[in-house]
Amino acid sequence: MESNNEVLEMKFDPNVISHLGIQMYSTLPPVLAELISNAYDAEAENVNIFLNDSNEKSIIVEDDGHGMDLAEINEKFLKIGRDRRVSDGSSKSKNGKRDVIGRKGIGKLAFFGIARNIIIETTANGIKNKFELDWDELKKQGESTGKYEPSLLEKNVHNKDNEHGTKIILSKIKRKSNFAPEQIAYSLSKYFQIFDESDFNVRIFYNGTEIEDSPLTNELRYKNIDQFYIWEFPESNSFIKSNYSYRVQITGKLIASKENTIPEKMKGIALFSRGKLVNDYAFYDLKASSHGYSYITGWLNIDFIEDFDEDVISTNRQSLNWELEETSELKKYLQDIIKAFYNKQRIEKENDKKNTLKTSYNIDIDEWLNKLPKHEKNLAKKISDSILRAEGIETSKAVELIKYTRDSFQFEAFKELAAEIDETGFEEPEKIVDLFKEWKIIEAREMYKIAQVRLETIEKFKNHIESNSREVPELHNFLKQFPWILDPRIMNFEDEVTYSKLLKEKFPESKVPEENKRIDFLCVNFSESYFIIELKRPETVIGKNQLDQALEYVSFIEQRLGNEYGKNVYCYIIGNKLADTPITRKKAEALRNNNDVYFKSYHELLANAKKYHQEFIDKYDEVNND
Repeated sequence: MESNNEVLEMKFDPNVISHLGIQMYSTLPPVLAELISNAYDAEAENVNIFLNDSNEKSIIVEDDGHGMDLAEINEKFLKIGRDRRVSDGSSKSKNGKRDVIGRKGIGKLAFFGIARNIIIETTANGIKNKFELDWDELKKQGESTGKYEPSLLEKNVHNKDNEHGTKIILSKIKRKSNFAPEQIAYSLSKYFQIFDESDFNVRIFYNGTEIEDSPLTNELRYKNIDQFYIWEFPESNSFIKSNYSYRVQITGKLIASKENTIPEKMKGIALFSRGKLVNDYAFYDLKASSHGYSYITGWLNIDFIEDFDEDVISTNRQSLNWELEETSELKKYLQDIIKAFYNKQRIEKENDKKNTLKTSYNIDIDEWLNKLPKHEKNLAKKISDSILRAEGIETSKAVELIKYTRDSFQFEAFKELAAEIDETGFEEPEKIVDLFKEWKIIEAREMYKIAQVRLETIEKFKNHIESNSREVPELHNFLKQFPWILDPRIMNFEDEVTYSKLLKEKFPESKVPEENKRIDFLCVNFSESYFIIELKRPETVIGKNQLDQALEYVSFIEQRLGNEYGKNVYCYIIGNKLADTPITRKKAEALRNNNDVYFKSYHELLANAKKYHQEFIDKYDEVNND
């Protein structure tokens, strides 16, 4: 038999390949992570990953590391379970450039988790070797002899003297669906903290085209998180009271999102050593039952665990061995960090909501509370504090609820309801939601009662229109009693004696045709405006002369008001319809655009009144059925 430098040989128990290769590396990201790790330890500066779905599915990973000669392939690559740090007597890479991140010596088994055929082409010092690993052949030879001789396809082929690097081709891929390159890039970003090093670049290509998120970066994993509050380490250590001996060696970043919870697999803090994941995102047995923990993520570098007496990193690098005294102390410190960060980000979010209320909505909570009687203030403060602190209520919703609380506090029914709920406390967001849901039903019920009565009134108004009632006194008195028919916002009219008298003196009824008589009252100080309401009989057609007359009313009152409080004066003229002449239509449009005179038909008033108040009944039915 030829020497070990002439023949490639892998010795193993076939069950090892099955358990450590196929079962541990059944998805693509961890397999690619192992290949990236190998390239990093080989002092590569560039790694290109090619995902090919066209024709036969394959994956190609190329790096410009130092490569391997035939002896290194046998003694290092094909030896399963080799601890390179022990074998090489150093934790540094070949030329001392990096701290190596590979350790267990089983990463090469990852290939078989996703592919049945692997071709490896590696060049060191200008000498290329190429060999093939085939799963079916490996299994066959392994079961009979306990060893496997990969096919040596090219042996010691001379290339350029300075050529170096490794190319790995994975084929006979088990995966049937197409590759998702962006998702793969995102997944890979969770495995490492090495992507931002200036001399290490990883790029991903899909069917020959480089993807958008390539080259990879460390921050890619947090790309879609609305980062609100951040702690940087080691600076943030000063906020945490602890005597943990390794605290000054910890670096990293803790992040709190604002509106959206963190994806499930990224909730908690991930741990890295030498730039590679050693513990997936977790809260480390902290009782993180509060919803607020769903907004926390981040990472910490804990390279010092490499110096522990025992290897505390699990085989799949998803968790540490937490049963040892050294890791137990680390866990306690991690719990202290997370609790301190949780409390700090809660305060920051509460302050942010207060600031949003003040700057964007001009609502000063403290100012509002101080205006309330003492017993009401205490209740209002409990509600507002609970809303601001509630972790399941985002800022926009909190602002809405605070505004609603302030507005609803003028109603005794709301305060009574809030006082009842206060007996059970407002600690949970659900209590706040229940309060407003119940109040919404009460409010809707009251409006429902009002709407029912008003719909009856609308029917009476309809009868006035159909019978062509006189404007004075029938329609005059009816609309004076029910002004909301003219505008749902108007709850009552106040006769303005002074201006009514002035109008009568300026426009005496003896000079106004009978069909043009006007209503002699005004709506005073509604929306900082004066409204002159001129009623015509329901069958009256409004022409140019009536519009001009309405404008004269507006001009006259404006002159009398002068610049008093900057009030506006409007005239509503109510009739059947506008005369169908070009001059009338143009006149009406011009006056409306100038905010002076508005024509409204009785049928329009009727339809709008019905629609507005029917909405209250429909809303009540909707709320009551929730």
